[in-house]
Amino acid sequence: MSSPDADLDEVTPLALAAQAGDSAALEELCRRLQGPVYRLALRFAGQPADAEDLTQEVLVRLVTHLSSFEGRARFTTWAYTVATRQLLRSARRPAEASVASPEAFGAFLDAHAADPAFEPQAQALYDELCADVRLACTSGMLLALTREARLAYVLGDVVGLPAPDAAEVLGTTPAAFRQRLARARAVMRELMGQRCGLVRAENPCRCDRLVGASEQRGLLDRSCPAFARHPGVALPLPVHTIEAAARELDLGVAVGEVYRADPTFVPPQRLWARLEIALPHLLGA
Repeated sequence: MSSPDADLDEVTPLALAAQAGDSAALEELCRRLQGPVYRLALRFAGQPADAEDLTQEVLVRLVTHLSSFEGRARFTTWAYTVATRQLLRSARRPAEASVASPEAFGAFLDAHAADPAFEPQAQALYDELCADVRLACTSGMLLALTREARLAYVLGDVVGLPAPDAAEVLGTTPAAFRQRLARARAVMRELMGQRCGLVRAENPCRCDRLVGASEQRGLLDRSCPAFARHPGVALPLPVHTIEAAARELDLGVAVGEVYRADPTFVPPQRLWARLEIALPHLLGA
């Protein structure tokens, strides 16, 4: 598994010890898993609060089905398989339903590309609101994909699983996975390639131009910007483009650099407290 998540295969000894009844190993296993699972859930659900709920559901399922891990397959593959199946069976959340289609999302961006830039009352406020718009916008773009395409894109271009492993996780063939990933990249290329200023400097869309429209649509709460104040996010976010990569590589691949350059979203501390309540006998709460 690529940075920022450590390779989950390193926790295989913990998983085997937990299977044998070692409660300390089980607790440490859960602590190691919660970061990668939370980041996957956040990309899938698009909102931190929903990602917390889904992470709890996934971790409970991973713990209660740990006996099905036989130690022959890679633990990374097994864990992501359990996680993606749980995510796919979960109920659709409001954030998912709010993004009608890639075309509708693109139309929203185009309608506000020429809006006046947000003028800050203070630099700290400017940094916070622009960061929230940036992170919420890229999350929204993922929600424009179907659930299956979204998972293929996140596993392939953000997490960085090799095609054979990602295909096994999603229960398909490597060839079918590559086709699914190619379709997802095409959508992301269409959404971001000629719009997003993070991809190319000459593109029209800028985060500070979307602050006003995001507030009007209820996408941004200035009193509590969920992404900008998320654990693991340091402000101001670095401002750079991947223009060189976008010109030298397939643009659909290069767009993934925007997501890989995002902050490392750290699970909120309250998530562990929720797990202790959900698994009291197993985690010793």
